[in-house]
Amino acid sequence: MNVPTTNSLCRLFACIAIVTPARAQTINETAKLLPADGATSDYFGQDVAIEGTTAVIASPGDDDLGGNSGSVYLFDTATETQTVKLLPLDGDVSDSFGCSVAISGTTVLVGAFSDDDLGERSGSAYLFDATTGAQIAKLLAADGDTYDMFGFSVALKGNTAVIGAPGDACGMLSCGSVYLFDTTTGSQIGKLVAADASANATFGWSVSTDGKKVLIGAPGDNAPALDSGSAYLFDLPSQTELFKLVPTNGAYADMFGTSVAIDGATALIGAPYNDDLGGQCGAAYAFDTGTGAQTSKLLSPDGATAIWFGYSVSVAGSTALIGAPAAIDNGAWSGSAQLIDLTTGALITKLLPSDGAKGDFFAVTAAMDGTRAIGGAYFKDDLGTDSGAAYVFTLPGGGCNVVFCDTDANNVGDVTLSTCDCSGGSITLDLSTSFVGQFTYPLVGLGTTAVSPTGVSQLCLAGSAIGRYTKDAGAISAVGTFSVDLLNANSAPGGGVPTIGGALCNGNTWRFQYWHRAGMNPSRFSKGISGTIN
Repeated sequence: MNVPTTNSLCRLFACIAIVTPARAQTINETAKLLPADGATSDYFGQDVAIEGTTAVIASPGDDDLGGNSGSVYLFDTATETQTVKLLPLDGDVSDSFGCSVAISGTTVLVGAFSDDDLGERSGSAYLFDATTGAQIAKLLAADGDTYDMFGFSVALKGNTAVIGAPGDACGMLSCGSVYLFDTTTGSQIGKLVAADASANATFGWSVSTDGKKVLIGAPGDNAPALDSGSAYLFDLPSQTELFKLVPTNGAYADMFGTSVAIDGATALIGAPYNDDLGGQCGAAYAFDTGTGAQTSKLLSPDGATAIWFGYSVSVAGSTALIGAPAAIDNGAWSGSAQLIDLTTGALITKLLPSDGAKGDFFAVTAAMDGTRAIGGAYFKDDLGTDSGAAYVFTLPGGGCNVVFCDTDANNVGDVTLSTCDCSGGSITLDLSTSFVGQFTYPLVGLGTTAVSPTGVSQLCLAGSAIGRYTKDAGAISAVGTFSVDLLNANSAPGGGVPTIGGALCNGNTWRFQYWHRAGMNPSRFSKGISGTIN
């Protein structure tokens, strides 16, 4: 990882001098999260993840099980309370448990790249139940070895865990690899390596998955120049490489691939040391996952203050969240994050902590779930030097038609909201490409947990009360479509639907699915979407 030097400081000031900042709204956090037992050099916030109202925050410097053994904390963002502290059953000195984290449903994945079960810094990863905090499994690479750094990066979607090992030799020094595990069995189900693997490429430095494809960063790749970097897109079911992604103007030491994120048709890749706007101002690139083509290059619209732009990235639909931890808004290396419209390249808003200060390194890691964003500031000093902090933001607009339940092939039917704006007096929930002529219930809730009550397909609204609208027997058309006006529909008996009277229009992020029959049995569920209704 690049560390600022005297020379890089000079380049940072060059970055500052070149660009006039874009004018856009700046928002502060809705919650600041601190651990109940935080202490000096815990580095709380070194990695973060968020899904629904659950925030996952790493603290790899925590010493509960020995110096730098590490820990991970879960918070309820609605109440701003710490719910669970995760510790591995076999944690030890210098394991760096929490160097990377991910969450999907009620499962949390944690990397510990310095664990030494298979040799010094061979690495490991752990699965935990987010509800109980219980350890489910410890994951080790089948061919793990010294200095593989397995667990340096992790991603999780549905039942698939993706774990990066950028130090894996794979026949040459630090070419890197990525491992796939089934979270239900804890078994390794695959290993991914680049077709053109090369020494020091650090393939697996960053990973992301949407449940269908895997995006992998290799910032040390030398194509086309030394440390210019690259990324690779793999098909998850077949584990085949689809595309190698390189920017159109990659250059020396850009380290393209330092951060990656994927959502459907969009792959977003950070190159934090790109110097188009001056030394190490940074850039991010969007690619079409269907064609492998670069669709846009993003330079900070706020380039006067955003430095190392692209160090962290997250994407949801057409919205990108890009971190710039060396930004100077609140002092040198205080950090900022920017929310950018990928369609226009325009800055939507800048995210800044209300108490940001010099050296906090806010947004060294950042994540969003379409309605909320979280950024880590692991050098924050509230509970001691470098104890760390994390900040949660409510995003403007909150997102509409964010797909969150589509990884089970048995979830049949695409669901869309006509709008998330209540001012017009009507919001239709539309179901398409579904079963024909079957009983159906539109469902609404706030829950984010996936369960399979019928054994076929997933109900993804579990974990909270679920409302149901009046069923309509046989009203689905011959082509498998259905529509209901959410603001003017009645609930089924006992359905508890928050509709008439405007209760749906309260700024909450509601989640929607359809229930229907496939013949008489079994029952099935559609894909799921969420939207912040106002």
